[in-house]
Amino acid sequence: MRKAAKTSASMFSTTTQLWHLVFGLLWLVSQRGTCGSHHEEGRYPCAFIDTVNITGSYSMGSTLNGSYIHNWTVIPKELVTPYDFVIENGIRIPANRHLRACICRLRPCVRFCCPSGKLYHLERRRCEDHPNAPGHSHMTMELHNGTQVQQELKSWFSVHVESPCDHMRAVTKDAEYLHWTLYENGSIIHREHLFTKHYCFTPLLIGKSTWSWQPLACAPEKLHFVLGVREWTYAICLLICIISMLIVLVVHLMCSDMRNSFYGVAIKAYTFCVIFGYAMLAHLTLHDPANLSTVACRILPSFTLLFLVLSFYILSFISFKLYLSFNGVVLTKLMFWLILGPIVLIAIGWSFFVGFSYHGAKLVFGGDTCWFDPRNWTVMAYFFAPIFIACAISTFFYILTLIRISEEPYIDSEKSFDYLERNRLESFWKFFSYTALIWFVFVCSFAFNYYRGEKSHLNYAVCLCTAFHGFAALYALIGKNQQIQNFLRRMENNDEDTVDNSVPMYIY
Repeated sequence: MRKAAKTSASMFSTTTQLWHLVFGLLWLVSQRGTCGSHHEEGRYPCAFIDTVNITGSYSMGSTLNGSYIHNWTVIPKELVTPYDFVIENGIRIPANRHLRACICRLRPCVRFCCPSGKLYHLERRRCEDHPNAPGHSHMTMELHNGTQVQQELKSWFSVHVESPCDHMRAVTKDAEYLHWTLYENGSIIHREHLFTKHYCFTPLLIGKSTWSWQPLACAPEKLHFVLGVREWTYAICLLICIISMLIVLVVHLMCSDMRNSFYGVAIKAYTFCVIFGYAMLAHLTLHDPANLSTVACRILPSFTLLFLVLSFYILSFISFKLYLSFNGVVLTKLMFWLILGPIVLIAIGWSFFVGFSYHGAKLVFGGDTCWFDPRNWTVMAYFFAPIFIACAISTFFYILTLIRISEEPYIDSEKSFDYLERNRLESFWKFFSYTALIWFVFVCSFAFNYYRGEKSHLNYAVCLCTAFHGFAALYALIGKNQQIQNFLRRMENNDEDTVDNSVPMYIY
């Protein structure tokens, strides 16, 4: 009794330590996403917008306490820091290591979108020549005492010529431009409203002959929610596939021969994953991200990713199981769960990792959309790549199985184990081939939409293939499986399936 008690206490302690380890890892993953940006902000003496690249500038060494000279301006070493990134369009992008100095801490900065003699075209989003565009050597500036003077900019400011973002917009009120005032400290104000630092000046023609210097602000391209015919068609096709998978699940639950086999359990797990994954994908398609909370906008896509990726690794597991069957390897119930369990845990870990990952300065989930952003390639790295690996694993074991089958004679008897396994292999690989083809169309459709500049993962080819996925399951997993067909014939002839529900799982 004491020995049993010690064993139980030891198992409880081990289990407790394992749970502590799991929760600790999840906490670390969450901290990776929430605390990384604050850590980076503390490393640099000023905001990136207030810096200038001084790589190649002259270092005074010990002469001026390690200061640098850039454009005849002495910059203390405390304001110089090496950077390994740049910020473009508000997104942090890795770059070669270089020196940047907080030049705006020494002299007020003023920014222009285009070189002198050019203006920024708001619709074409680029600088264009204009014969009458004014230069920007002088501008009206207001002093601290309220006096407005025409000031030569380079004698007072640090002048920068570039737009901080690709897409700039003018700030208007009632379709009219505002009168912004440049102050001697570099701030731009209109009636006590301070303009953002991420700006650039451009001359705009007001009327036929009047030019006005207007500060332009960054206009990040928002991915607006659209619920049109294409989205509703996709949701309906997802529903068709869900209903088809539900029929496959019910039939496998009713058929005792499949219900109590490892193959049948794996097929049911696969249909379960597809049903839940597609249901949540339909929910995300039909609901505006603005109406979802921040937590929901990260949890829902993470679970969608979990179920859909896991479904493909269940297919890989079925392929591996069929390979073992043709090699005479008996897979016990313990071995079954020892193999399938880690697959599930890896899929869960991957979904948590993606849910807390960043693309540039934005979260993969929870930015403008609650699914992968179609304007970048995150869906390829985090979604399609794991699916491709699973398909490669399945294909590998299928080839090994075919090699093994070619070495043995074929037994033409519907009741033989070899016949049943070959029939399962045939029906399963019909379904897997259809599924792989469908998802290949998904990948091609995304790439096609991306290069066309469409801000959506969807087109009608994706919709039709989604519905076809369900029909393929009905055709291959039910129509081409001999055990399922025999069960359906018995039902049609009103024969009762007398096998008790509590029969243990078969080894095949």
